[in-house]
Amino acid sequence: MPKPKYVAYSITLIGVMGVSAITPGLPEIARAFNINSVKASLLITAFTLPGIFFSPVTGFMADKFGRKLVISTSIFIFGFSGIICAFSNFETMVLLRIIQGISASALVALSTTIIGDAYTGLERQKIIGYNASILTVGIAFYQLFGGFLSHFGWNYPFYIFLLAFPVGFFVLFSKLPDVKESFNFLDVINYLNRDMLTLFFFGFIAYSLLYGTFLAYLPFVIYKIGGSSIIVGIIQAIMSLSTAFFAANLTRISKKLKEKIISVGYIAYTTSLIIIFFSLLMKCELCLVLSSIVFGYAQGTVLPTLQHSIVSMTEKDGRATIMSIYGSISKLGQTFGPIFYGMFNLDIVYIVGATIAITSAVTSKQVLKMKHYFQ
Repeated sequence: MPKPKYVAYSITLIGVMGVSAITPGLPEIARAFNINSVKASLLITAFTLPGIFFSPVTGFMADKFGRKLVISTSIFIFGFSGIICAFSNFETMVLLRIIQGISASALVALSTTIIGDAYTGLERQKIIGYNASILTVGIAFYQLFGGFLSHFGWNYPFYIFLLAFPVGFFVLFSKLPDVKESFNFLDVINYLNRDMLTLFFFGFIAYSLLYGTFLAYLPFVIYKIGGSSIIVGIIQAIMSLSTAFFAANLTRISKKLKEKIISVGYIAYTTSLIIIFFSLLMKCELCLVLSSIVFGYAQGTVLPTLQHSIVSMTEKDGRATIMSIYGSISKLGQTFGPIFYGMFNLDIVYIVGATIAITSAVTSKQVLKMKHYFQ
C-alpha cells in the first residue's frame, strides 16, 4: 500500500486545484456570460470565503469521525460540484462554487495533519517541506493547464475536477493512521495558548504579504514599468519554483538556521519588497527576477516551518481541528492582504509591506522560541 506521505501529497494537489485551475479562464467565462471581470471574480470569492468559517468544522469532523471518511467525502463533493459547473449558468455556478469551497476548505490543512499523524521529528519536517514544494508546483501546473483548456471553451477548465474522483478513492482505501477520538471542540482551547496564537499570527502576516504585495499588486508594478502579462506569468512562476526549491531543502536550511529560521524568512520578505520598490523607481524588470527568488525563499521556509511547529505542538486527538483553524487564519490573511494593501498608492504598498515584514522579523526572534520545531 502507498505510504501516508503520498496520500497527503495527492490531497494537497486537490486542495490547490480550486482556484489555480479556474483563474486563467475567467476572461472566457466573462465573455461567454456577458459579464464584467468583477462579477466573474465572484467564482473565486465564492470558493475562498467559506473556508474562513468552515475549515475548523471540517477539521473537527476529521478528529471526531476519522481522517479517511471526512477527507474522501470532501473530495467527492468537491469533484462533483466542480464538474456540474461546466454545464451550469453563471448564478448556479456561484452556488456550486460555494459548495465546492466548503468541501475543499480544510484539504490542505488535513494533508499536513496526516503527515503529522504518520511521521515525527526530522522526517516529518522534511515531508512537510516536500508537501509545500508539491503545493507550489501544483499551482503552477494548474494555472498553465487551466489556461490551455480555456482556449477550447469557457467550461473546459472545470473538467480538471474529474481528477478528484480517483484521488477520493485513493484516500478512502488507503492505509492511513485513521485517527478517531472522542474529542470535545471545547478542548481546542487547551491548545490555543500564547505560542500557538503567535504562530497563527505570523502565518496570517505571511499570507497577507503573499496575496497583498506579490500576487495582487506586483502585476500592476510590472505593467507600470513597461512589462506585459507574459512577464507577470514568468515572474510569478519563478517565485513558485523558488518556493518549491527551498521548501524541498527545508531540513538542510533549518539545521543551519535553527531558531532563526522564521526571522531570517521575514528578513527575506523585507528584502524582496525593497527590491520591488526600487524596481518600480528605476523601471528595472530584471530586478524583479531577483525579488521573486528571494520572496520564494521566504515562502519556502516560513510557511512549512509554521506548519511543522503547529503540528508538533498538538496531539492526534485535536490536530486536525487545530490545523484547520490555522487554515482559516491563512484564508483570512489571503482575503485581508489585497484589501489592506489596496488602501495605499502602488509605491507605498511596498514601503508598508517591508515595514511590516521587518517588524515581524524582529518580533518573531523575540517571541518565537521554536522549541517544538525540532521535536
